[in-house]
Amino acid sequence: MQPPFDIIAPWQWQIMAGVFGALWGSFANVVIVRWPRELSVIRPGSHCLACGAPIRFYDNVPVLSYLVLRGRCRDCKARFSPRYALVELAMALLAVSVARMTLLMEPASFQQAAAEFFVWFAFVFALVTAAMIDLDCYLIPDAIALPGIAVGIAANAFVLPLGWTEPLGAAAAGYLLIRLVFIEGYRLLTGRPGMGEGDAKLLAMIGAFAGIQGAVFSLFAGAIQGLVAGTIVVVLRRRANEPEPVFEEELVEGGAAPARPVKFRKARVPFGPFLALGALEHLFFGERLVAAYTSALDALTRAMV
Repeated sequence: MQPPFDIIAPWQWQIMAGVFGALWGSFANVVIVRWPRELSVIRPGSHCLACGAPIRFYDNVPVLSYLVLRGRCRDCKARFSPRYALVELAMALLAVSVARMTLLMEPASFQQAAAEFFVWFAFVFALVTAAMIDLDCYLIPDAIALPGIAVGIAANAFVLPLGWTEPLGAAAAGYLLIRLVFIEGYRLLTGRPGMGEGDAKLLAMIGAFAGIQGAVFSLFAGAIQGLVAGTIVVVLRRRANEPEPVFEEELVEGGAAPARPVKFRKARVPFGPFLALGALEHLFFGERLVAAYTSALDALTRAMV
C-alpha cells in the first residue's frame, strides 16, 4: 500500500468512515424530514419540530445523543422517532462497508481509492434518502434521482471502470422499461399504474452508477422482495380485519374508494425502498450472488438433462 495507508491502520480507516457516514446520516434525516414539507435543508439549523427549540450541538451527536436523551427533546420532552438513530447508524455501517471495498482493497493509489469511496458513498446516500422519503410520501424526489443520474454517468466516465456508454444506456433502458411496461403497459391492462415515475427515475440512477447488470439485478431483487413484503402486509391486515389500502389514483370524486372485490385489492407498498435495497445488495454482494445464481441454474440444467 502507498501512503497514507502505511500511516493509518485499517481499523482507523473504518472508524473514520463510520463517523463520516453517521454525520451524513444526520443530514439525511434533515432531508427526509424537511423535503416533503418543502422546507430548506440548510436553514434553520436542527430544531425540535414540536416546540421549535434549537438542538444544542452536544445533543446533535449522531446515534449517541438519541440514546442519551432516550429519544426525547431536552426542552419539551417530545418523543423523536427512532428512525433518526437508525438512519444514522445505517449510514455509518454503509460508509464502513464502502471503505472496505475501496480504501481497504489494495488500491493502485490513494487518490483513486478516495475518489471511488466518495462516488459510492454518494450513491448509497442517495439510495437511503430516496428510500426513506418514498416510505413516508410514496414519492421519490427528482432532486435526488435526476442529479444522481448525471453524477453516476460522470463518475463512470472519469473514476469508475465502466466508462460512460454503458451507464448511459443502462439509465435510459431502466427508465424506459419501468415507464413503458410497469406504468403505461400496466395502466392499459388494469386502469392504474403499477409503479410511479419516481421508480423509473430511481432505476435510471441505479443504472447510471452500476450499469446494466446492477439495474437488472436491482429490479428483479427489488421485485421479489417487494412481492414478499406486500404479501405479508396483506396477510397481516386481513388477520387484523383492517381495510385494504388503495392507491390515490383509484379514488373517485369525494375521496371514496371504488367498490371492487377484495381479491383484486393490493397493499400499497412503495417500490423505491426495494429498488434501493436491491442496489445495495448488488453493490456489496452482487458478484457472489450472481455467481451463486449462475451455479445453481447450471446445476439445475444439468440435473434436468
